[in-house]
Amino acid sequence: MTDTHITTDELVFIEAYFHHGTPVSQIATRLGRARQTVHNGIAYLRDGHTVIKMRTLSCPR
Repeated sequence: MTDTHITTDELVFIEAYFHHGTPVSQIATRLGRARQTVHNGIAYLRDGHTVIKMRTLSCPR
């Protein structure tokens, strides 16, 4: 099995589902990702981060 990094698009979906109260298991199924991967993304968001902030930091202009 090949490990792949979660994409920005997937993080956007995770953030949207998270704000709508969708359970981790359901998000993971919809994205075809492991529950732990989705959980890690949600933990990142709960720490006060957003996908927009992350994208801005990783792609300085």
